[in-house]
Amino acid sequence: MKKSSIAILIFGMMIIAGCVTSNTSTSITENTGTADTQKIEDQKKFNSEPAYVAITDFSILAKDKSLDFLSTEIPNDLSAGFVKGGLIKPVERQELDKAIKELKLSMSGLTDEEYSLKAGKLLGAKYILLGSMSKIGDQIKISCRLIETETAEIVYTESARGLYSDIFDVEDELKGKIESFFQK
Repeated sequence: MKKSSIAILIFGMMIIAGCVTSNTSTSITENTGTADTQKIEDQKKFNSEPAYVAITDFSILAKDKSLDFLSTEIPNDLSAGFVKGGLIKPVERQELDKAIKELKLSMSGLTDEEYSLKAGKLLGAKYILLGSMSKIGDQIKISCRLIETETAEIVYTESARGLYSDIFDVEDELKGKIESFFQK
């Protein structure tokens, strides 16, 4: 009787130990699966939610002053294209300009880039897009930098080149390259 009681007790403990081990490994597998699933869901969320981007006036690096209008025209064209694409949600440029002016009145000693970063952050933009256009002969190059407003880290740089007569195609090429950054 004593031997059978001990055998039953040992057998019962083995069953309980097996259940605990089984549950623990299942739990670990489930937790790992949940973490992987969460990462995938976060990536899908990043790719599906539009990114808020403040777009500043572009610097025009050309001696020809008749090109100065492009400092606002290029950002306006990019903004319109981004709205149509849906991946990037531009912050209203007039609001950005107002915020920059107010910051310049209340704070001194900052660079234009620092004012732009602070203004973009105040308006809820995750990124700020700074850019320039240069023209040599009939060739143009439009360049940009995408900066995270929280850290002031440059997260992306890009440029597009072409003939000045094809400026809209050059803008579209740059817009597509910027959007591809947000599709990764």
